[in-house]
Amino acid sequence: MELSENKILNCSGGFHRVARIFKMKKTTISILIFFILFIISCEKNDDPGSDGSELYKISGTVSEDGNYAIDLYALTDTLFEGYNRMFISLKNNDSGNPVSEAGIKLKPMMNMVGMKHAAPCEDPGETADEDGYFEGAVVFIMPSNPDEGWELGMDLSISGTETSAKIEIPGVVQPEEPVLVKFISAIDQKKYFVSCVQPANPEVGINDCEFTIHYKESMMSFPAAKDLGMEIEPEMPSMEHGSPNNVNPVHVSGGHYEGKLNFTMTGWWRVHMTFKKGDVLLSDDTYMDITF
Repeated sequence: MELSENKILNCSGGFHRVARIFKMKKTTISILIFFILFIISCEKNDDPGSDGSELYKISGTVSEDGNYAIDLYALTDTLFEGYNRMFISLKNNDSGNPVSEAGIKLKPMMNMVGMKHAAPCEDPGETADEDGYFEGAVVFIMPSNPDEGWELGMDLSISGTETSAKIEIPGVVQPEEPVLVKFISAIDQKKYFVSCVQPANPEVGINDCEFTIHYKESMMSFPAAKDLGMEIEPEMPSMEHGSPNNVNPVHVSGGHYEGKLNFTMTGWWRVHMTFKKGDVLLSDDTYMDITF
Protein backbone atom coordinates (compact mmCIF):
# COMPACT_ATOMS: atom_id res chain seq x y z
CA MET A 1 0.00 0.00 0.00
CA GLU A 2 1.45 3.36 -1.04
CA LEU A 3 0.84 6.62 0.74
CA SER A 4 0.23 9.72 -1.30
CA GLU A 5 2.53 12.72 -0.83
CA ASN A 6 -0.33 14.70 0.79
CA LYS A 7 -1.02 11.93 3.29
CA ILE A 8 2.65 11.77 4.17
CA LEU A 9 2.74 15.54 4.71
CA ASN A 10 -0.46 15.40 6.78
CA CYS A 11 0.97 12.63 8.94
CA SER A 12 4.20 14.58 9.33
CA GLY A 13 2.34 17.73 10.29
CA GLY A 14 0.19 15.80 12.77
CA PHE A 15 3.29 14.32 14.36
CA HIS A 16 4.85 17.75 14.77
CA ARG A 17 1.62 19.12 16.27
CA VAL A 18 1.51 16.25 18.76
CA ALA A 19 5.19 16.81 19.56
CA ARG A 20 4.56 20.51 20.18
CA ILE A 21 1.59 19.73 22.44
CA PHE A 22 3.63 17.15 24.35
CA LYS A 23 6.48 19.64 24.72
CA MET A 24 4.06 22.29 26.03
CA LYS A 25 2.54 19.83 28.50
CA LYS A 26 6.01 18.69 29.59
CA THR A 27 7.01 22.32 30.18
CA THR A 28 3.80 22.96 32.15
CA ILE A 29 4.39 19.87 34.29
CA SER A 30 8.00 20.94 34.93
CA ILE A 31 6.82 24.38 36.05
CA LEU A 32 4.21 22.83 38.35
CA ILE A 33 6.81 20.47 39.86
CA PHE A 34 9.17 23.43 40.41
CA PHE A 35 6.52 25.43 42.26
CA ILE A 36 5.47 22.43 44.36
CA LEU A 37 9.10 21.82 45.39
CA PHE A 38 9.56 25.54 46.08
CA ILE A 39 6.47 25.62 48.33
CA ILE A 40 7.60 22.49 50.18
CA SER A 41 11.05 24.03 50.67
CA CYS A 42 9.53 27.23 52.04
CA GLU A 43 7.33 25.28 54.43
CA LYS A 44 10.35 23.34 55.70
CA ASN A 45 12.31 26.53 56.32
CA ASP A 46 9.35 28.05 58.17
CA ASP A 47 10.12 25.71 61.11
CA PRO A 48 12.87 27.96 62.31
CA GLY A 49 15.03 29.04 65.15
CA SER A 50 15.36 32.74 65.85
CA ASP A 51 17.58 33.20 62.77
CA GLY A 52 15.49 31.12 60.36
CA SER A 53 17.42 27.88 60.86
CA GLU A 54 15.59 24.57 60.89
CA LEU A 55 15.16 23.05 64.34
CA TYR A 56 15.27 19.42 65.45
CA LYS A 57 13.35 18.11 68.42
CA ILE A 58 15.71 16.52 70.95
CA SER A 59 13.36 15.49 73.74
CA GLY A 60 10.33 16.51 75.77
CA THR A 61 8.81 16.21 79.21
CA VAL A 62 6.13 17.59 81.55
CA SER A 63 6.83 19.97 84.43
CA GLU A 64 6.91 18.54 87.93
CA ASP A 65 3.52 20.06 88.77
CA GLY A 66 2.00 18.63 85.57
CA ASN A 67 0.88 22.02 84.28
CA TYR A 68 3.29 22.52 81.38
CA ALA A 69 4.52 20.55 78.37
CA ILE A 70 8.19 21.24 77.64
CA ASP A 71 9.93 20.45 74.36
CA LEU A 72 13.65 20.88 73.69
CA TYR A 73 14.98 21.70 70.21
CA ALA A 74 18.44 22.28 68.72
CA LEU A 75 20.05 23.21 65.40
CA THR A 76 21.31 19.65 64.94
CA ASP A 77 19.51 16.33 65.34
CA THR A 78 22.17 15.18 67.83
CA LEU A 79 23.78 17.28 70.56
CA PHE A 80 27.59 17.37 70.64
CA GLU A 81 30.53 18.14 72.90
CA GLY A 82 30.82 21.91 72.70
CA TYR A 83 28.52 24.93 72.47
CA ASN A 84 24.91 23.96 71.66
CA ARG A 85 22.15 26.53 71.15
CA MET A 86 18.98 25.24 72.85
CA PHE A 87 15.39 26.21 72.01
CA ILE A 88 12.67 25.54 74.57
CA SER A 89 8.94 25.46 73.87
CA LEU A 90 6.48 25.75 76.78
CA LYS A 91 2.75 25.04 76.55
CA ASN A 92 0.01 25.14 79.15
CA ASN A 93 -1.42 21.62 79.43
CA ASP A 94 -4.92 22.83 80.39
CA SER A 95 -5.41 25.36 77.61
CA GLY A 96 -2.89 24.10 75.06
CA ASN A 97 -1.70 27.69 74.65
CA PRO A 98 2.01 28.49 74.34
CA VAL A 99 3.75 30.29 77.20
CA SER A 100 5.42 33.49 76.03
CA GLU A 101 6.75 34.82 79.35
CA ALA A 102 8.78 32.67 81.76
CA GLY A 103 11.89 32.61 83.88
CA ILE A 104 14.01 29.58 82.98
CA LYS A 105 17.19 28.57 84.77
CA LEU A 106 19.09 25.77 83.02
CA LYS A 107 20.83 23.09 85.10
CA PRO A 108 22.72 20.63 82.88
CA MET A 109 23.99 17.56 84.73
CA MET A 110 26.23 14.66 83.76
CA ASN A 111 25.32 11.50 85.66
CA MET A 112 28.51 9.45 85.84
CA VAL A 113 28.99 6.04 87.44
CA GLY A 114 30.53 7.38 90.64
CA MET A 115 29.84 11.12 90.54
CA LYS A 116 27.94 14.01 88.98
CA HIS A 117 28.99 17.33 87.52
CA ALA A 118 27.39 20.31 85.81
CA ALA A 119 28.45 22.24 82.67
CA PRO A 120 28.60 25.83 81.42
CA CYS A 121 25.26 27.17 80.25
CA GLU A 122 23.43 30.36 79.27
CA ASP A 123 19.90 30.89 80.55
CA PRO A 124 17.21 32.04 78.09
CA GLY A 125 15.65 35.47 78.23
CA GLU A 126 12.25 35.77 79.89
CA THR A 127 10.35 36.42 76.63
CA ALA A 128 9.89 33.85 73.87
CA ASP A 129 10.89 34.83 70.33
CA GLU A 130 8.31 35.35 67.56
CA ASP A 131 8.26 31.60 66.89
CA GLY A 132 7.51 30.79 70.53
CA TYR A 133 10.98 29.57 71.61
CA PHE A 134 13.08 30.53 74.62
CA GLU A 135 16.70 30.37 73.45
CA GLY A 136 19.62 29.47 75.71
CA ALA A 137 22.78 27.40 75.36
CA VAL A 138 24.68 24.55 76.99
CA VAL A 139 28.38 23.73 76.61
CA PHE A 140 28.57 19.96 77.00
CA ILE A 141 32.10 19.33 78.24
CA MET A 142 32.19 15.60 77.55
CA PRO A 143 30.31 13.10 75.39
CA SER A 144 27.87 10.62 76.86
CA ASN A 145 28.27 6.84 76.75
CA PRO A 146 26.02 3.82 77.45
CA ASP A 147 26.67 4.07 81.21
CA GLU A 148 26.92 7.85 81.67
CA GLY A 149 24.59 10.47 80.28
CA TRP A 150 23.35 14.04 80.42
CA GLU A 151 20.08 15.49 81.61
CA LEU A 152 18.88 19.08 81.45
CA GLY A 153 17.20 20.32 84.60
CA MET A 154 15.14 23.51 84.60
CA ASP A 155 13.80 25.78 87.31
CA LEU A 156 10.70 27.49 85.92
CA SER A 157 8.90 30.64 87.05
CA ILE A 158 5.62 31.11 85.15
CA SER A 159 2.84 33.56 86.03
CA GLY A 160 4.06 33.87 89.58
CA THR A 161 4.31 30.12 90.24
CA GLU A 162 7.46 28.05 90.62
CA THR A 163 8.02 24.56 89.26
CA SER A 164 10.81 22.47 87.75
CA ALA A 165 11.49 19.82 85.14
CA LYS A 166 14.13 17.38 83.93
CA ILE A 167 14.71 16.41 80.32
CA GLU A 168 16.74 13.32 79.54
CA ILE A 169 19.27 13.99 76.76
CA PRO A 170 19.29 11.01 74.35
CA GLY A 171 23.00 11.37 73.67
CA VAL A 172 25.91 13.79 73.31
CA VAL A 173 28.52 12.86 70.71
CA GLN A 174 32.08 13.96 70.12
CA PRO A 175 32.40 15.54 66.65
CA GLU A 176 34.95 14.01 64.29
CA GLU A 177 36.69 17.38 64.39
CA PRO A 178 36.36 18.69 67.99
CA VAL A 179 34.84 22.13 68.51
CA LEU A 180 35.76 22.24 72.20
CA VAL A 181 39.30 22.27 73.61
CA LYS A 182 40.55 22.39 77.21
CA PHE A 183 43.64 23.77 78.88
CA ILE A 184 45.03 24.03 82.41
CA SER A 185 46.16 27.47 83.52
CA ALA A 186 49.89 27.64 84.19
CA ILE A 187 49.41 30.08 87.09
CA ASP A 188 46.58 28.61 89.19
CA GLN A 189 45.82 25.18 87.63
CA LYS A 190 42.26 26.19 86.74
CA LYS A 191 40.70 24.13 83.94
CA TYR A 192 39.35 26.18 81.02
CA PHE A 193 36.91 25.12 78.29
CA VAL A 194 37.08 26.87 74.91
CA SER A 195 34.23 26.31 72.43
CA CYS A 196 34.11 27.40 68.80
CA VAL A 197 30.77 28.99 67.92
CA GLN A 198 31.78 30.55 64.59
CA PRO A 199 32.68 29.94 61.83
CA ALA A 200 30.10 27.16 61.65
CA ASN A 201 30.45 27.09 57.84
CA PRO A 202 33.98 28.33 57.08
CA GLU A 203 34.87 29.63 53.64
CA VAL A 204 37.86 31.05 51.82
CA GLY A 205 38.48 34.64 52.92
CA ILE A 206 37.83 36.59 56.11
CA ASN A 207 35.51 34.73 58.49
CA ASP A 208 33.86 36.06 61.63
CA CYS A 209 35.05 33.92 64.51
CA GLU A 210 33.48 33.53 67.94
CA PHE A 211 34.60 31.47 70.92
CA THR A 212 33.21 30.97 74.39
CA ILE A 213 35.53 30.48 77.38
CA HIS A 214 34.46 29.06 80.75
CA TYR A 215 36.41 27.68 83.67
CA LYS A 216 35.75 25.07 86.34
CA GLU A 217 35.16 26.70 89.71
CA SER A 218 33.73 23.51 91.23
CA MET A 219 31.96 20.36 90.05
CA MET A 220 28.71 22.35 90.00
CA SER A 221 29.95 25.75 88.85
CA PHE A 222 31.45 26.72 85.47
CA PRO A 223 31.48 30.54 85.19
CA ALA A 224 32.26 32.49 82.04
CA ALA A 225 35.84 33.79 81.77
CA LYS A 226 35.46 37.47 80.94
CA ASP A 227 38.96 38.84 81.52
CA LEU A 228 41.32 36.85 79.30
CA GLY A 229 43.47 37.95 76.41
CA MET A 230 43.22 35.61 73.42
CA GLU A 231 45.53 35.42 70.40
CA ILE A 232 44.97 33.28 67.32
CA GLU A 233 47.36 32.16 64.58
CA PRO A 234 45.99 30.00 61.75
CA GLU A 235 48.41 27.57 60.12
CA MET A 236 48.01 25.16 57.21
CA PRO A 237 50.34 22.32 58.32
CA SER A 238 50.30 20.42 55.03
CA MET A 239 51.29 23.54 53.08
CA GLU A 240 53.56 25.08 55.75
CA HIS A 241 52.02 28.54 55.63
CA GLY A 242 49.72 30.75 57.67
CA SER A 243 47.50 33.66 56.69
CA PRO A 244 47.49 37.46 57.11
CA ASN A 245 44.88 39.89 58.40
CA ASN A 246 43.56 37.85 61.32
CA VAL A 247 42.00 39.75 64.24
CA ASN A 248 42.49 38.42 67.76
CA PRO A 249 39.19 37.73 69.52
CA VAL A 250 38.21 40.10 72.34
CA HIS A 251 35.60 39.65 75.03
CA VAL A 252 32.18 41.06 74.08
CA SER A 253 29.85 39.63 76.76
CA GLY A 254 29.14 36.55 78.85
CA GLY A 255 32.40 34.78 78.03
CA HIS A 256 32.02 35.26 74.26
CA TYR A 257 35.11 36.39 72.36
CA GLU A 258 34.84 37.69 68.78
CA GLY A 259 37.47 38.27 66.09
CA LYS A 260 38.39 37.43 62.48
CA LEU A 261 39.97 34.35 60.89
CA ASN A 262 41.43 34.46 57.38
CA PHE A 263 41.53 31.22 55.39
CA THR A 264 43.38 31.70 52.12
CA MET A 265 42.38 28.32 50.66
CA THR A 266 40.29 25.25 51.43
CA GLY A 267 41.75 22.33 53.35
CA TRP A 268 42.97 21.50 56.85
CA TRP A 269 43.74 24.49 59.06
CA ARG A 270 45.09 24.46 62.61
CA VAL A 271 44.21 27.54 64.68
CA HIS A 272 46.85 28.00 67.39
CA MET A 273 45.62 29.80 70.50
CA THR A 274 47.42 31.73 73.24
CA PHE A 275 45.69 32.81 76.44
CA LYS A 276 46.84 35.43 78.91
CA LYS A 277 45.55 37.12 82.03
CA GLY A 278 46.94 40.61 81.85
CA ASP A 279 50.58 40.06 80.92
CA VAL A 280 50.73 36.59 82.49
CA LEU A 281 50.73 33.60 80.14
CA LEU A 282 48.13 30.93 80.92
CA SER A 283 48.62 28.66 77.89
CA ASP A 284 50.30 28.76 74.48
CA ASP A 285 49.96 25.15 73.35
CA THR A 286 46.20 25.00 72.68
CA TYR A 287 44.83 24.61 69.16
CA MET A 288 41.67 23.76 67.24
CA ASP A 289 41.51 22.13 63.79
CA ILE A 290 39.11 23.44 61.12
CA THR A 291 38.79 21.59 57.82
CA PHE A 292 36.58 22.60 54.92
